Amino acid sequence: MMQQKFAVTAGRNSGLQWQARAWAQGFGVPYLRRGRSGSLEELCQKHSVSALLVATKLGPQVFTEEGRFFFHPSMADLRLKHVAAGESDHLIEALALKPGMKVLDCTLGLASDAIVASYAVGAAGKVVGVEASPLLAFVVARGLACYETGRQDVDAAMRRIKAVHARADDYLQNVPPDSFDAVYFDPMFRFSVKTSANMKPLRPLAYEKEINTEIIELALKAAPRVVIKERSESFLCGLGCTEIQGGRYSRVKYGIIRR
Repeated sequence: MMQQKFAVTAGRNSGLQWQARAWAQGFGVPYLRRGRSGSLEELCQKHSVSALLVATKLGPQVFTEEGRFFFHPSMADLRLKHVAAGESDHLIEALALKPGMKVLDCTLGLASDAIVASYAVGAAGKVVGVEASPLLAFVVARGLACYETGRQDVDAAMRRIKAVHARADDYLQNVPPDSFDAVYFDPMFRFSVKTSANMKPLRPLAYEKEINTEIIELALKAAPRVVIKERSESFLCGLGCTEIQGGRYSRVKYGIIRR
């Protein structure tokens, strides 16, 4: 989990100093008042913090030495346009999602996959997303609750997701058996953060513990179906996947383990 020291501040002229102070109190970290001049980078250096949670009129944002991050549904909105048009989605197929199902996303990240899953299981279903980084979990949770795409069905899918700040192994150890119909892991997210320019600001926030057979065993107690997204079929087979799905020309594969 992210070990960096961070603080909270507000966007200059945002009028949200009260909000920033409340967030700082909630996290138990300092609130930093911004002067009339000086950049966020200078504020970090002055107070020896590696990240800032910034209250802005557009919602919470995170600033690190790598840049600024804010919530956006990214590819989820585009994927759901294809789904609404009757096209297939590899995640929906791999998880065998149907209305009313309960899904646990153990690597919430930017919540793109969780949004697609929530759309697929509908109002009668349930999606819980677990994220180990406290700042990433906070920003994404606020985004899921407030961001408006202009599409009521997508917005409703986002609102239904329960975002939880926790390590996946800790969360799985505390859920009753068969709490979910499917558990999902995207260990590829950590590689995307390292290699994608768009995700560069997230690099200092990423939790990098690799998925292993122990956490798979915990997942299989929580649900009869576990799905892992990866590029390496040998990696998936090493985790015990007995079925591998994915697009014919796609490097991304979905490994499936059934109890």
